[in-house]
Amino acid sequence: MEREHEVLEIDCDREDIEMASPTMTDEVRKLIGRREFDRLRLKSKLFTKEYDKQFKLLSIEPFFVDVRLAVLPDNVMLIDQYTLKTGAVVQIYKRLSGTGFIYNLKIPEMNVTFTDLFDLHDDMMRFKDDGTTTNAYIKRWYQNFGILEHLLNDDQVLEINVNPPAYKTSMRIVHAKHQECTSNIYPSDDFLNYLATRLKLSTGRPLNRAQPQLDGEIHVGNNRARVAAIINPFSIFGTGYSIRKHREHPWTLPLFMTKKACNGWFAGLMGLVIAHGRSFLTAGPRGSGKTSLLGSLMLEILPKYRIITIEDTEELPVLDYKRLGYDILPLKVRSALLKEGLEMPFDIGLRTSLRLGDSALIVGEVRSKEATVLYEAMRVGAMSNVVAGTIHADTPYGVYDRVVNDLGVPKGSFKVTDIIIIQNLIKTTSGLGRQRRVIQVTEVLKEWEDQPVFQDLLVYNPATDQLEPTPALLEGKSVMIQMIMRNTQGYKNYDDVLRDIVMRSWAKDMLVKLAGGREDLLEAPIVADANVLFTRLMDTMDPIKSLENEQRFREAYLQQLQRILEAASVQQKQETTDTEDT
Repeated sequence: MEREHEVLEIDCDREDIEMASPTMTDEVRKLIGRREFDRLRLKSKLFTKEYDKQFKLLSIEPFFVDVRLAVLPDNVMLIDQYTLKTGAVVQIYKRLSGTGFIYNLKIPEMNVTFTDLFDLHDDMMRFKDDGTTTNAYIKRWYQNFGILEHLLNDDQVLEINVNPPAYKTSMRIVHAKHQECTSNIYPSDDFLNYLATRLKLSTGRPLNRAQPQLDGEIHVGNNRARVAAIINPFSIFGTGYSIRKHREHPWTLPLFMTKKACNGWFAGLMGLVIAHGRSFLTAGPRGSGKTSLLGSLMLEILPKYRIITIEDTEELPVLDYKRLGYDILPLKVRSALLKEGLEMPFDIGLRTSLRLGDSALIVGEVRSKEATVLYEAMRVGAMSNVVAGTIHADTPYGVYDRVVNDLGVPKGSFKVTDIIIIQNLIKTTSGLGRQRRVIQVTEVLKEWEDQPVFQDLLVYNPATDQLEPTPALLEGKSVMIQMIMRNTQGYKNYDDVLRDIVMRSWAKDMLVKLAGGREDLLEAPIVADANVLFTRLMDTMDPIKSLENEQRFREAYLQQLQRILEAASVQQKQETTDTEDT
C-alpha cells in the first residue's frame, strides 16, 4: 500500500525557537529538514498558516477554526449563491472541465481582524477556566459543532460525508438541488476527534478498536442529523463520518408531491390503507428517503390513536408530532450492531410494546431478529391498527428475501404484509442527476405456498414521471381492497372503494393546488388539520353513499380548507413580522 504522507505541524510559539510569527523563515526550513509532508502547518496561539509541499500558502485560519477552507481551483463557474442564517455564504461552482459541482463555503469567522483575535483568545482562555462564555464564535467552535453548525443550517444540505485521512480529503456534500458536490472544507484531526467524543458522550456507547463503528444523533438548534462514525481498524486511514440531516420539520405527503416523489394516487391509496389499519413496509436502498416517507405517512394516522415508535437511532419526527397533539410513545432500543449495551434489546423492546395496548406500531428499521416478533404482532393482530416499518431492499421480492431468508421470518407469516412501497433514486440518462421517487406500490397476495406472489397496484412510468394505477387496481382485482370491503360498512361494491381512493387523492391535490407553490402551507400542522377535516366531513356527510353527498362533501371540504390555509398564512405572516422586529 502506498504510504500516505502526513501533515507536518510546527508550533511557532515554542520557547526553544524564536519566531515573531508563523512564516516561512530560514529557521522553519531548518526544522523541516528532509522530512516529507503533504501539508505544512505553522501554528501560533492566534492563527495557523498552511502550505503545500512547494511552500505555497493555502490558507490562514483563526486559532479556533478546526477545518481548512481551501481556495477554489481554476476553470470553474459560479452558478448559485445564497446566504445562511449563520452569516455564512454558500457558492455553488460548476467545473468547466470534468464533471460535478463544488460547494464553496465562506464563513464570517475568517473575516476577524488581528485585534479581534487577541480578544477571542482571551475569551477562549476564560472559557477554559470557568466553562462559560457569551462569545458566539467560542460557543460555536468549543461548545457546539463548529463547521457543522453552518452546514446543518443550510436547508439544501441533505448529507455530509467526511472521509479520512484528515486534511487530505474534502467533505462531500449531498445537495438538494445540485446533488453530490465536493467542497472547500477539509477537516482536521481535532474536528474528527471532537465529534467522536461528543457522539460517545451523547449515546453512552463505545467507539474503539473493539467496537470501531457507532451510530448516533446530533442536534444543532432545531436541526437533527444521524451520524455514523467509523474508526481504525475498520477504516484504514482513520476516522470518518456519514452525517445524514433530517429536515427541520417533518416531511408531509403534499411536500413529497411537490417534489414529484409521489402523487395523488399514492396519497389516496395509502390514506385508505392507513385508515383501515393495514400493514405496510417502505423499502429502498440507503439514501432513498424511505424513513422520511414513513414519517410523512405517520401523519396520516388520526391523532385519536396512540402511536408506538421503536427505533435504535431516533430518526422519526416524534417530537414534532407530539407538539401537534399526537399521542406518541417512543421506545429506544439497542442497535442490532451492538451485542451489549444499556438499552433494551430490540426484540425484547418490541415484545414489550405489544403489551402496551391498542396502538399503531411504527418500527424505524427492520434489520435483525426483531422481525420475527414484528410479524408475530401482525399475524395475531396484537396492535389492532397500522403496523409499519422500513427495510433495506429495492424490489418486493427483495423484501421477501430479506425478511424470510435473512431474518428468519416463516414464509406463512410474511403473508400478513399487506403493502410494500418501493422508493428509489431515479437517474438521468447521463447518470449524473438523480431524483427520489416512489416507483412501486405492491400488495402481497395470500394464496401461495413456496414462493411469494405479488400484485402491483401503482407503478412508476418514467415517460410521464408519475405513479400510475395498474389494471389490477382499477379493475377490481386488489385482494387487499376486497379484504377492506369485508370488514367495512358503507361500501356497496369495489367501485365505492375506488371512489374513496379518488376522493382522498383529490383532497391532497387540492391542498397542493390551493397552497399555490408555498411549501410553508404544506407543513405538518396544516396537513394534520386538513386530514382531520377530511375525516370529520367524511364521517358526517357520507360522500360514498351518493353522488349528491359527494358533491356537497367536496364543496364543504374546499371551503373549510381555504379557511385553514388563510388562517395559517396570516399567522405565518405575523410570526415573520415579529421575528424581523426582534
